[in-house]
Amino acid sequence: MGSRSLQVGGSAVFQASVALLAKARRLAAHLLQASESDVRRFDGRIGIGDAPELSLSWGELAVAAADSAFLPPGMRTGLLAEADFEMAESTYPFGAHVAVVEVDTETGKVKLIRHIAVDDCGRRINPMLVEGQVHGGIAQGAGQALFESFVYDELGNPLTSSLATYAMPSAAEFPAFVTVPLETPTDRNPLGAKGVGEGGTIGAGPAVHNAVIDALSHLGVRHIDMPLSPDRVWLAIRDAQRNETADRR
Repeated sequence: MGSRSLQVGGSAVFQASVALLAKARRLAAHLLQASESDVRRFDGRIGIGDAPELSLSWGELAVAAADSAFLPPGMRTGLLAEADFEMAESTYPFGAHVAVVEVDTETGKVKLIRHIAVDDCGRRINPMLVEGQVHGGIAQGAGQALFESFVYDELGNPLTSSLATYAMPSAAEFPAFVTVPLETPTDRNPLGAKGVGEGGTIGAGPAVHNAVIDALSHLGVRHIDMPLSPDRVWLAIRDAQRNETADRR
């Protein structure tokens, strides 16, 4: 929970990988009768840095590690390593979202025509997955602001209980999002990673909602409950115009 899978689980994998590599280097140095400081990791092999031909594959190391006769003193059998990681303090990603909308004042229909997102989630270990998280978050946040609502009848029965009635948007309702990546590594974990799962959702919803209110502010509209469905927007415009007419009288 809390966007910590990469920060906690990933850091444990990282630390275990570092420990495994250290064990493999020690074993390779023992088998090749070399100093451990001279052993390097190559593409799929581990061996002498100045003589790549003197190297062993990971498969060969795994076979050797399974037999105690080939191990240096004090090394446990098996090419494996374990690591536990617990983050002492939370990380705090940050960002900014800007939404541009068009509002049809005759029908109340809102159209998101541009959305720019700047999200900093620390070091991006897998940029493609980060982009997917940001895009999905924007769609979820904008969907909450414009479309999604769980509705009940007077007896408490849900009226929006399936995707046939629940207005969850698709890519057809959105423009191409503009994302600006930033990386400010954190010192709270060895990967320098921060959370990204909620980034788009937290920023997009208020940005879209505020953009609609801003577009209608000249008419006297100051607030509309989410979702900003056409009927709610149209009623807000009508009420604002009525209030303006009443004030003139």
